[in-house]
Amino acid sequence: MKKKWLKQRNFNLLIIDIDHFKKINDTYGHEVGDDVIRHVAQRINNSIRTKDIAVRWGGEEFIITFTDMTPPQLHIKAGQICHSIASVPILNLSITVSIGGISATDINFNDAYKAADKALYVSKNQGRNQYTIAE
Repeated sequence: MKKKWLKQRNFNLLIIDIDHFKKINDTYGHEVGDDVIRHVAQRINNSIRTKDIAVRWGGEEFIITFTDMTPPQLHIKAGQICHSIASVPILNLSITVSIGGISATDINFNDAYKAADKALYVSKNQGRNQYTIAE
C-alpha cells in the first residue's frame, strides 16, 4: 500500500485525527477508545466512495486518498466527514475530529503528507472539530 501511495503525483489527501482521544482512553478505558475508533472508521467509510482509500494511520489517526476530485470537492468532503462524526454521539460521547488536507499536484506523497499534517495542526490550534486544506 505504501509503495502505491509513494508513486502518486496528482491526488487529494486528508489526515483525520480524533480530538482529545487520550482523554477518552484515560477516562473510559481502552476498550471504549477502541470502540470509538471503530465507530469513527465506519462513519469515515460511509462518507467516501469505494474507489477512495482510507486507512488507520497510527493510534487515532486516519489517512484518506482521493483521485478524481477537485479542490472544492475536497473541501466539501472534509466538511462532510467532520459533520458526520460530530453530528451524532458515539457511545453517548461527543466525538469530534480535526482534519488537515491537500490537493496535491506534481508533489510526492511525503511532501503532501507534511503539508496536510501542518494543516491538521492549524485545525487543532484553531479549536478542533474543523478542517483546514493547505493551499
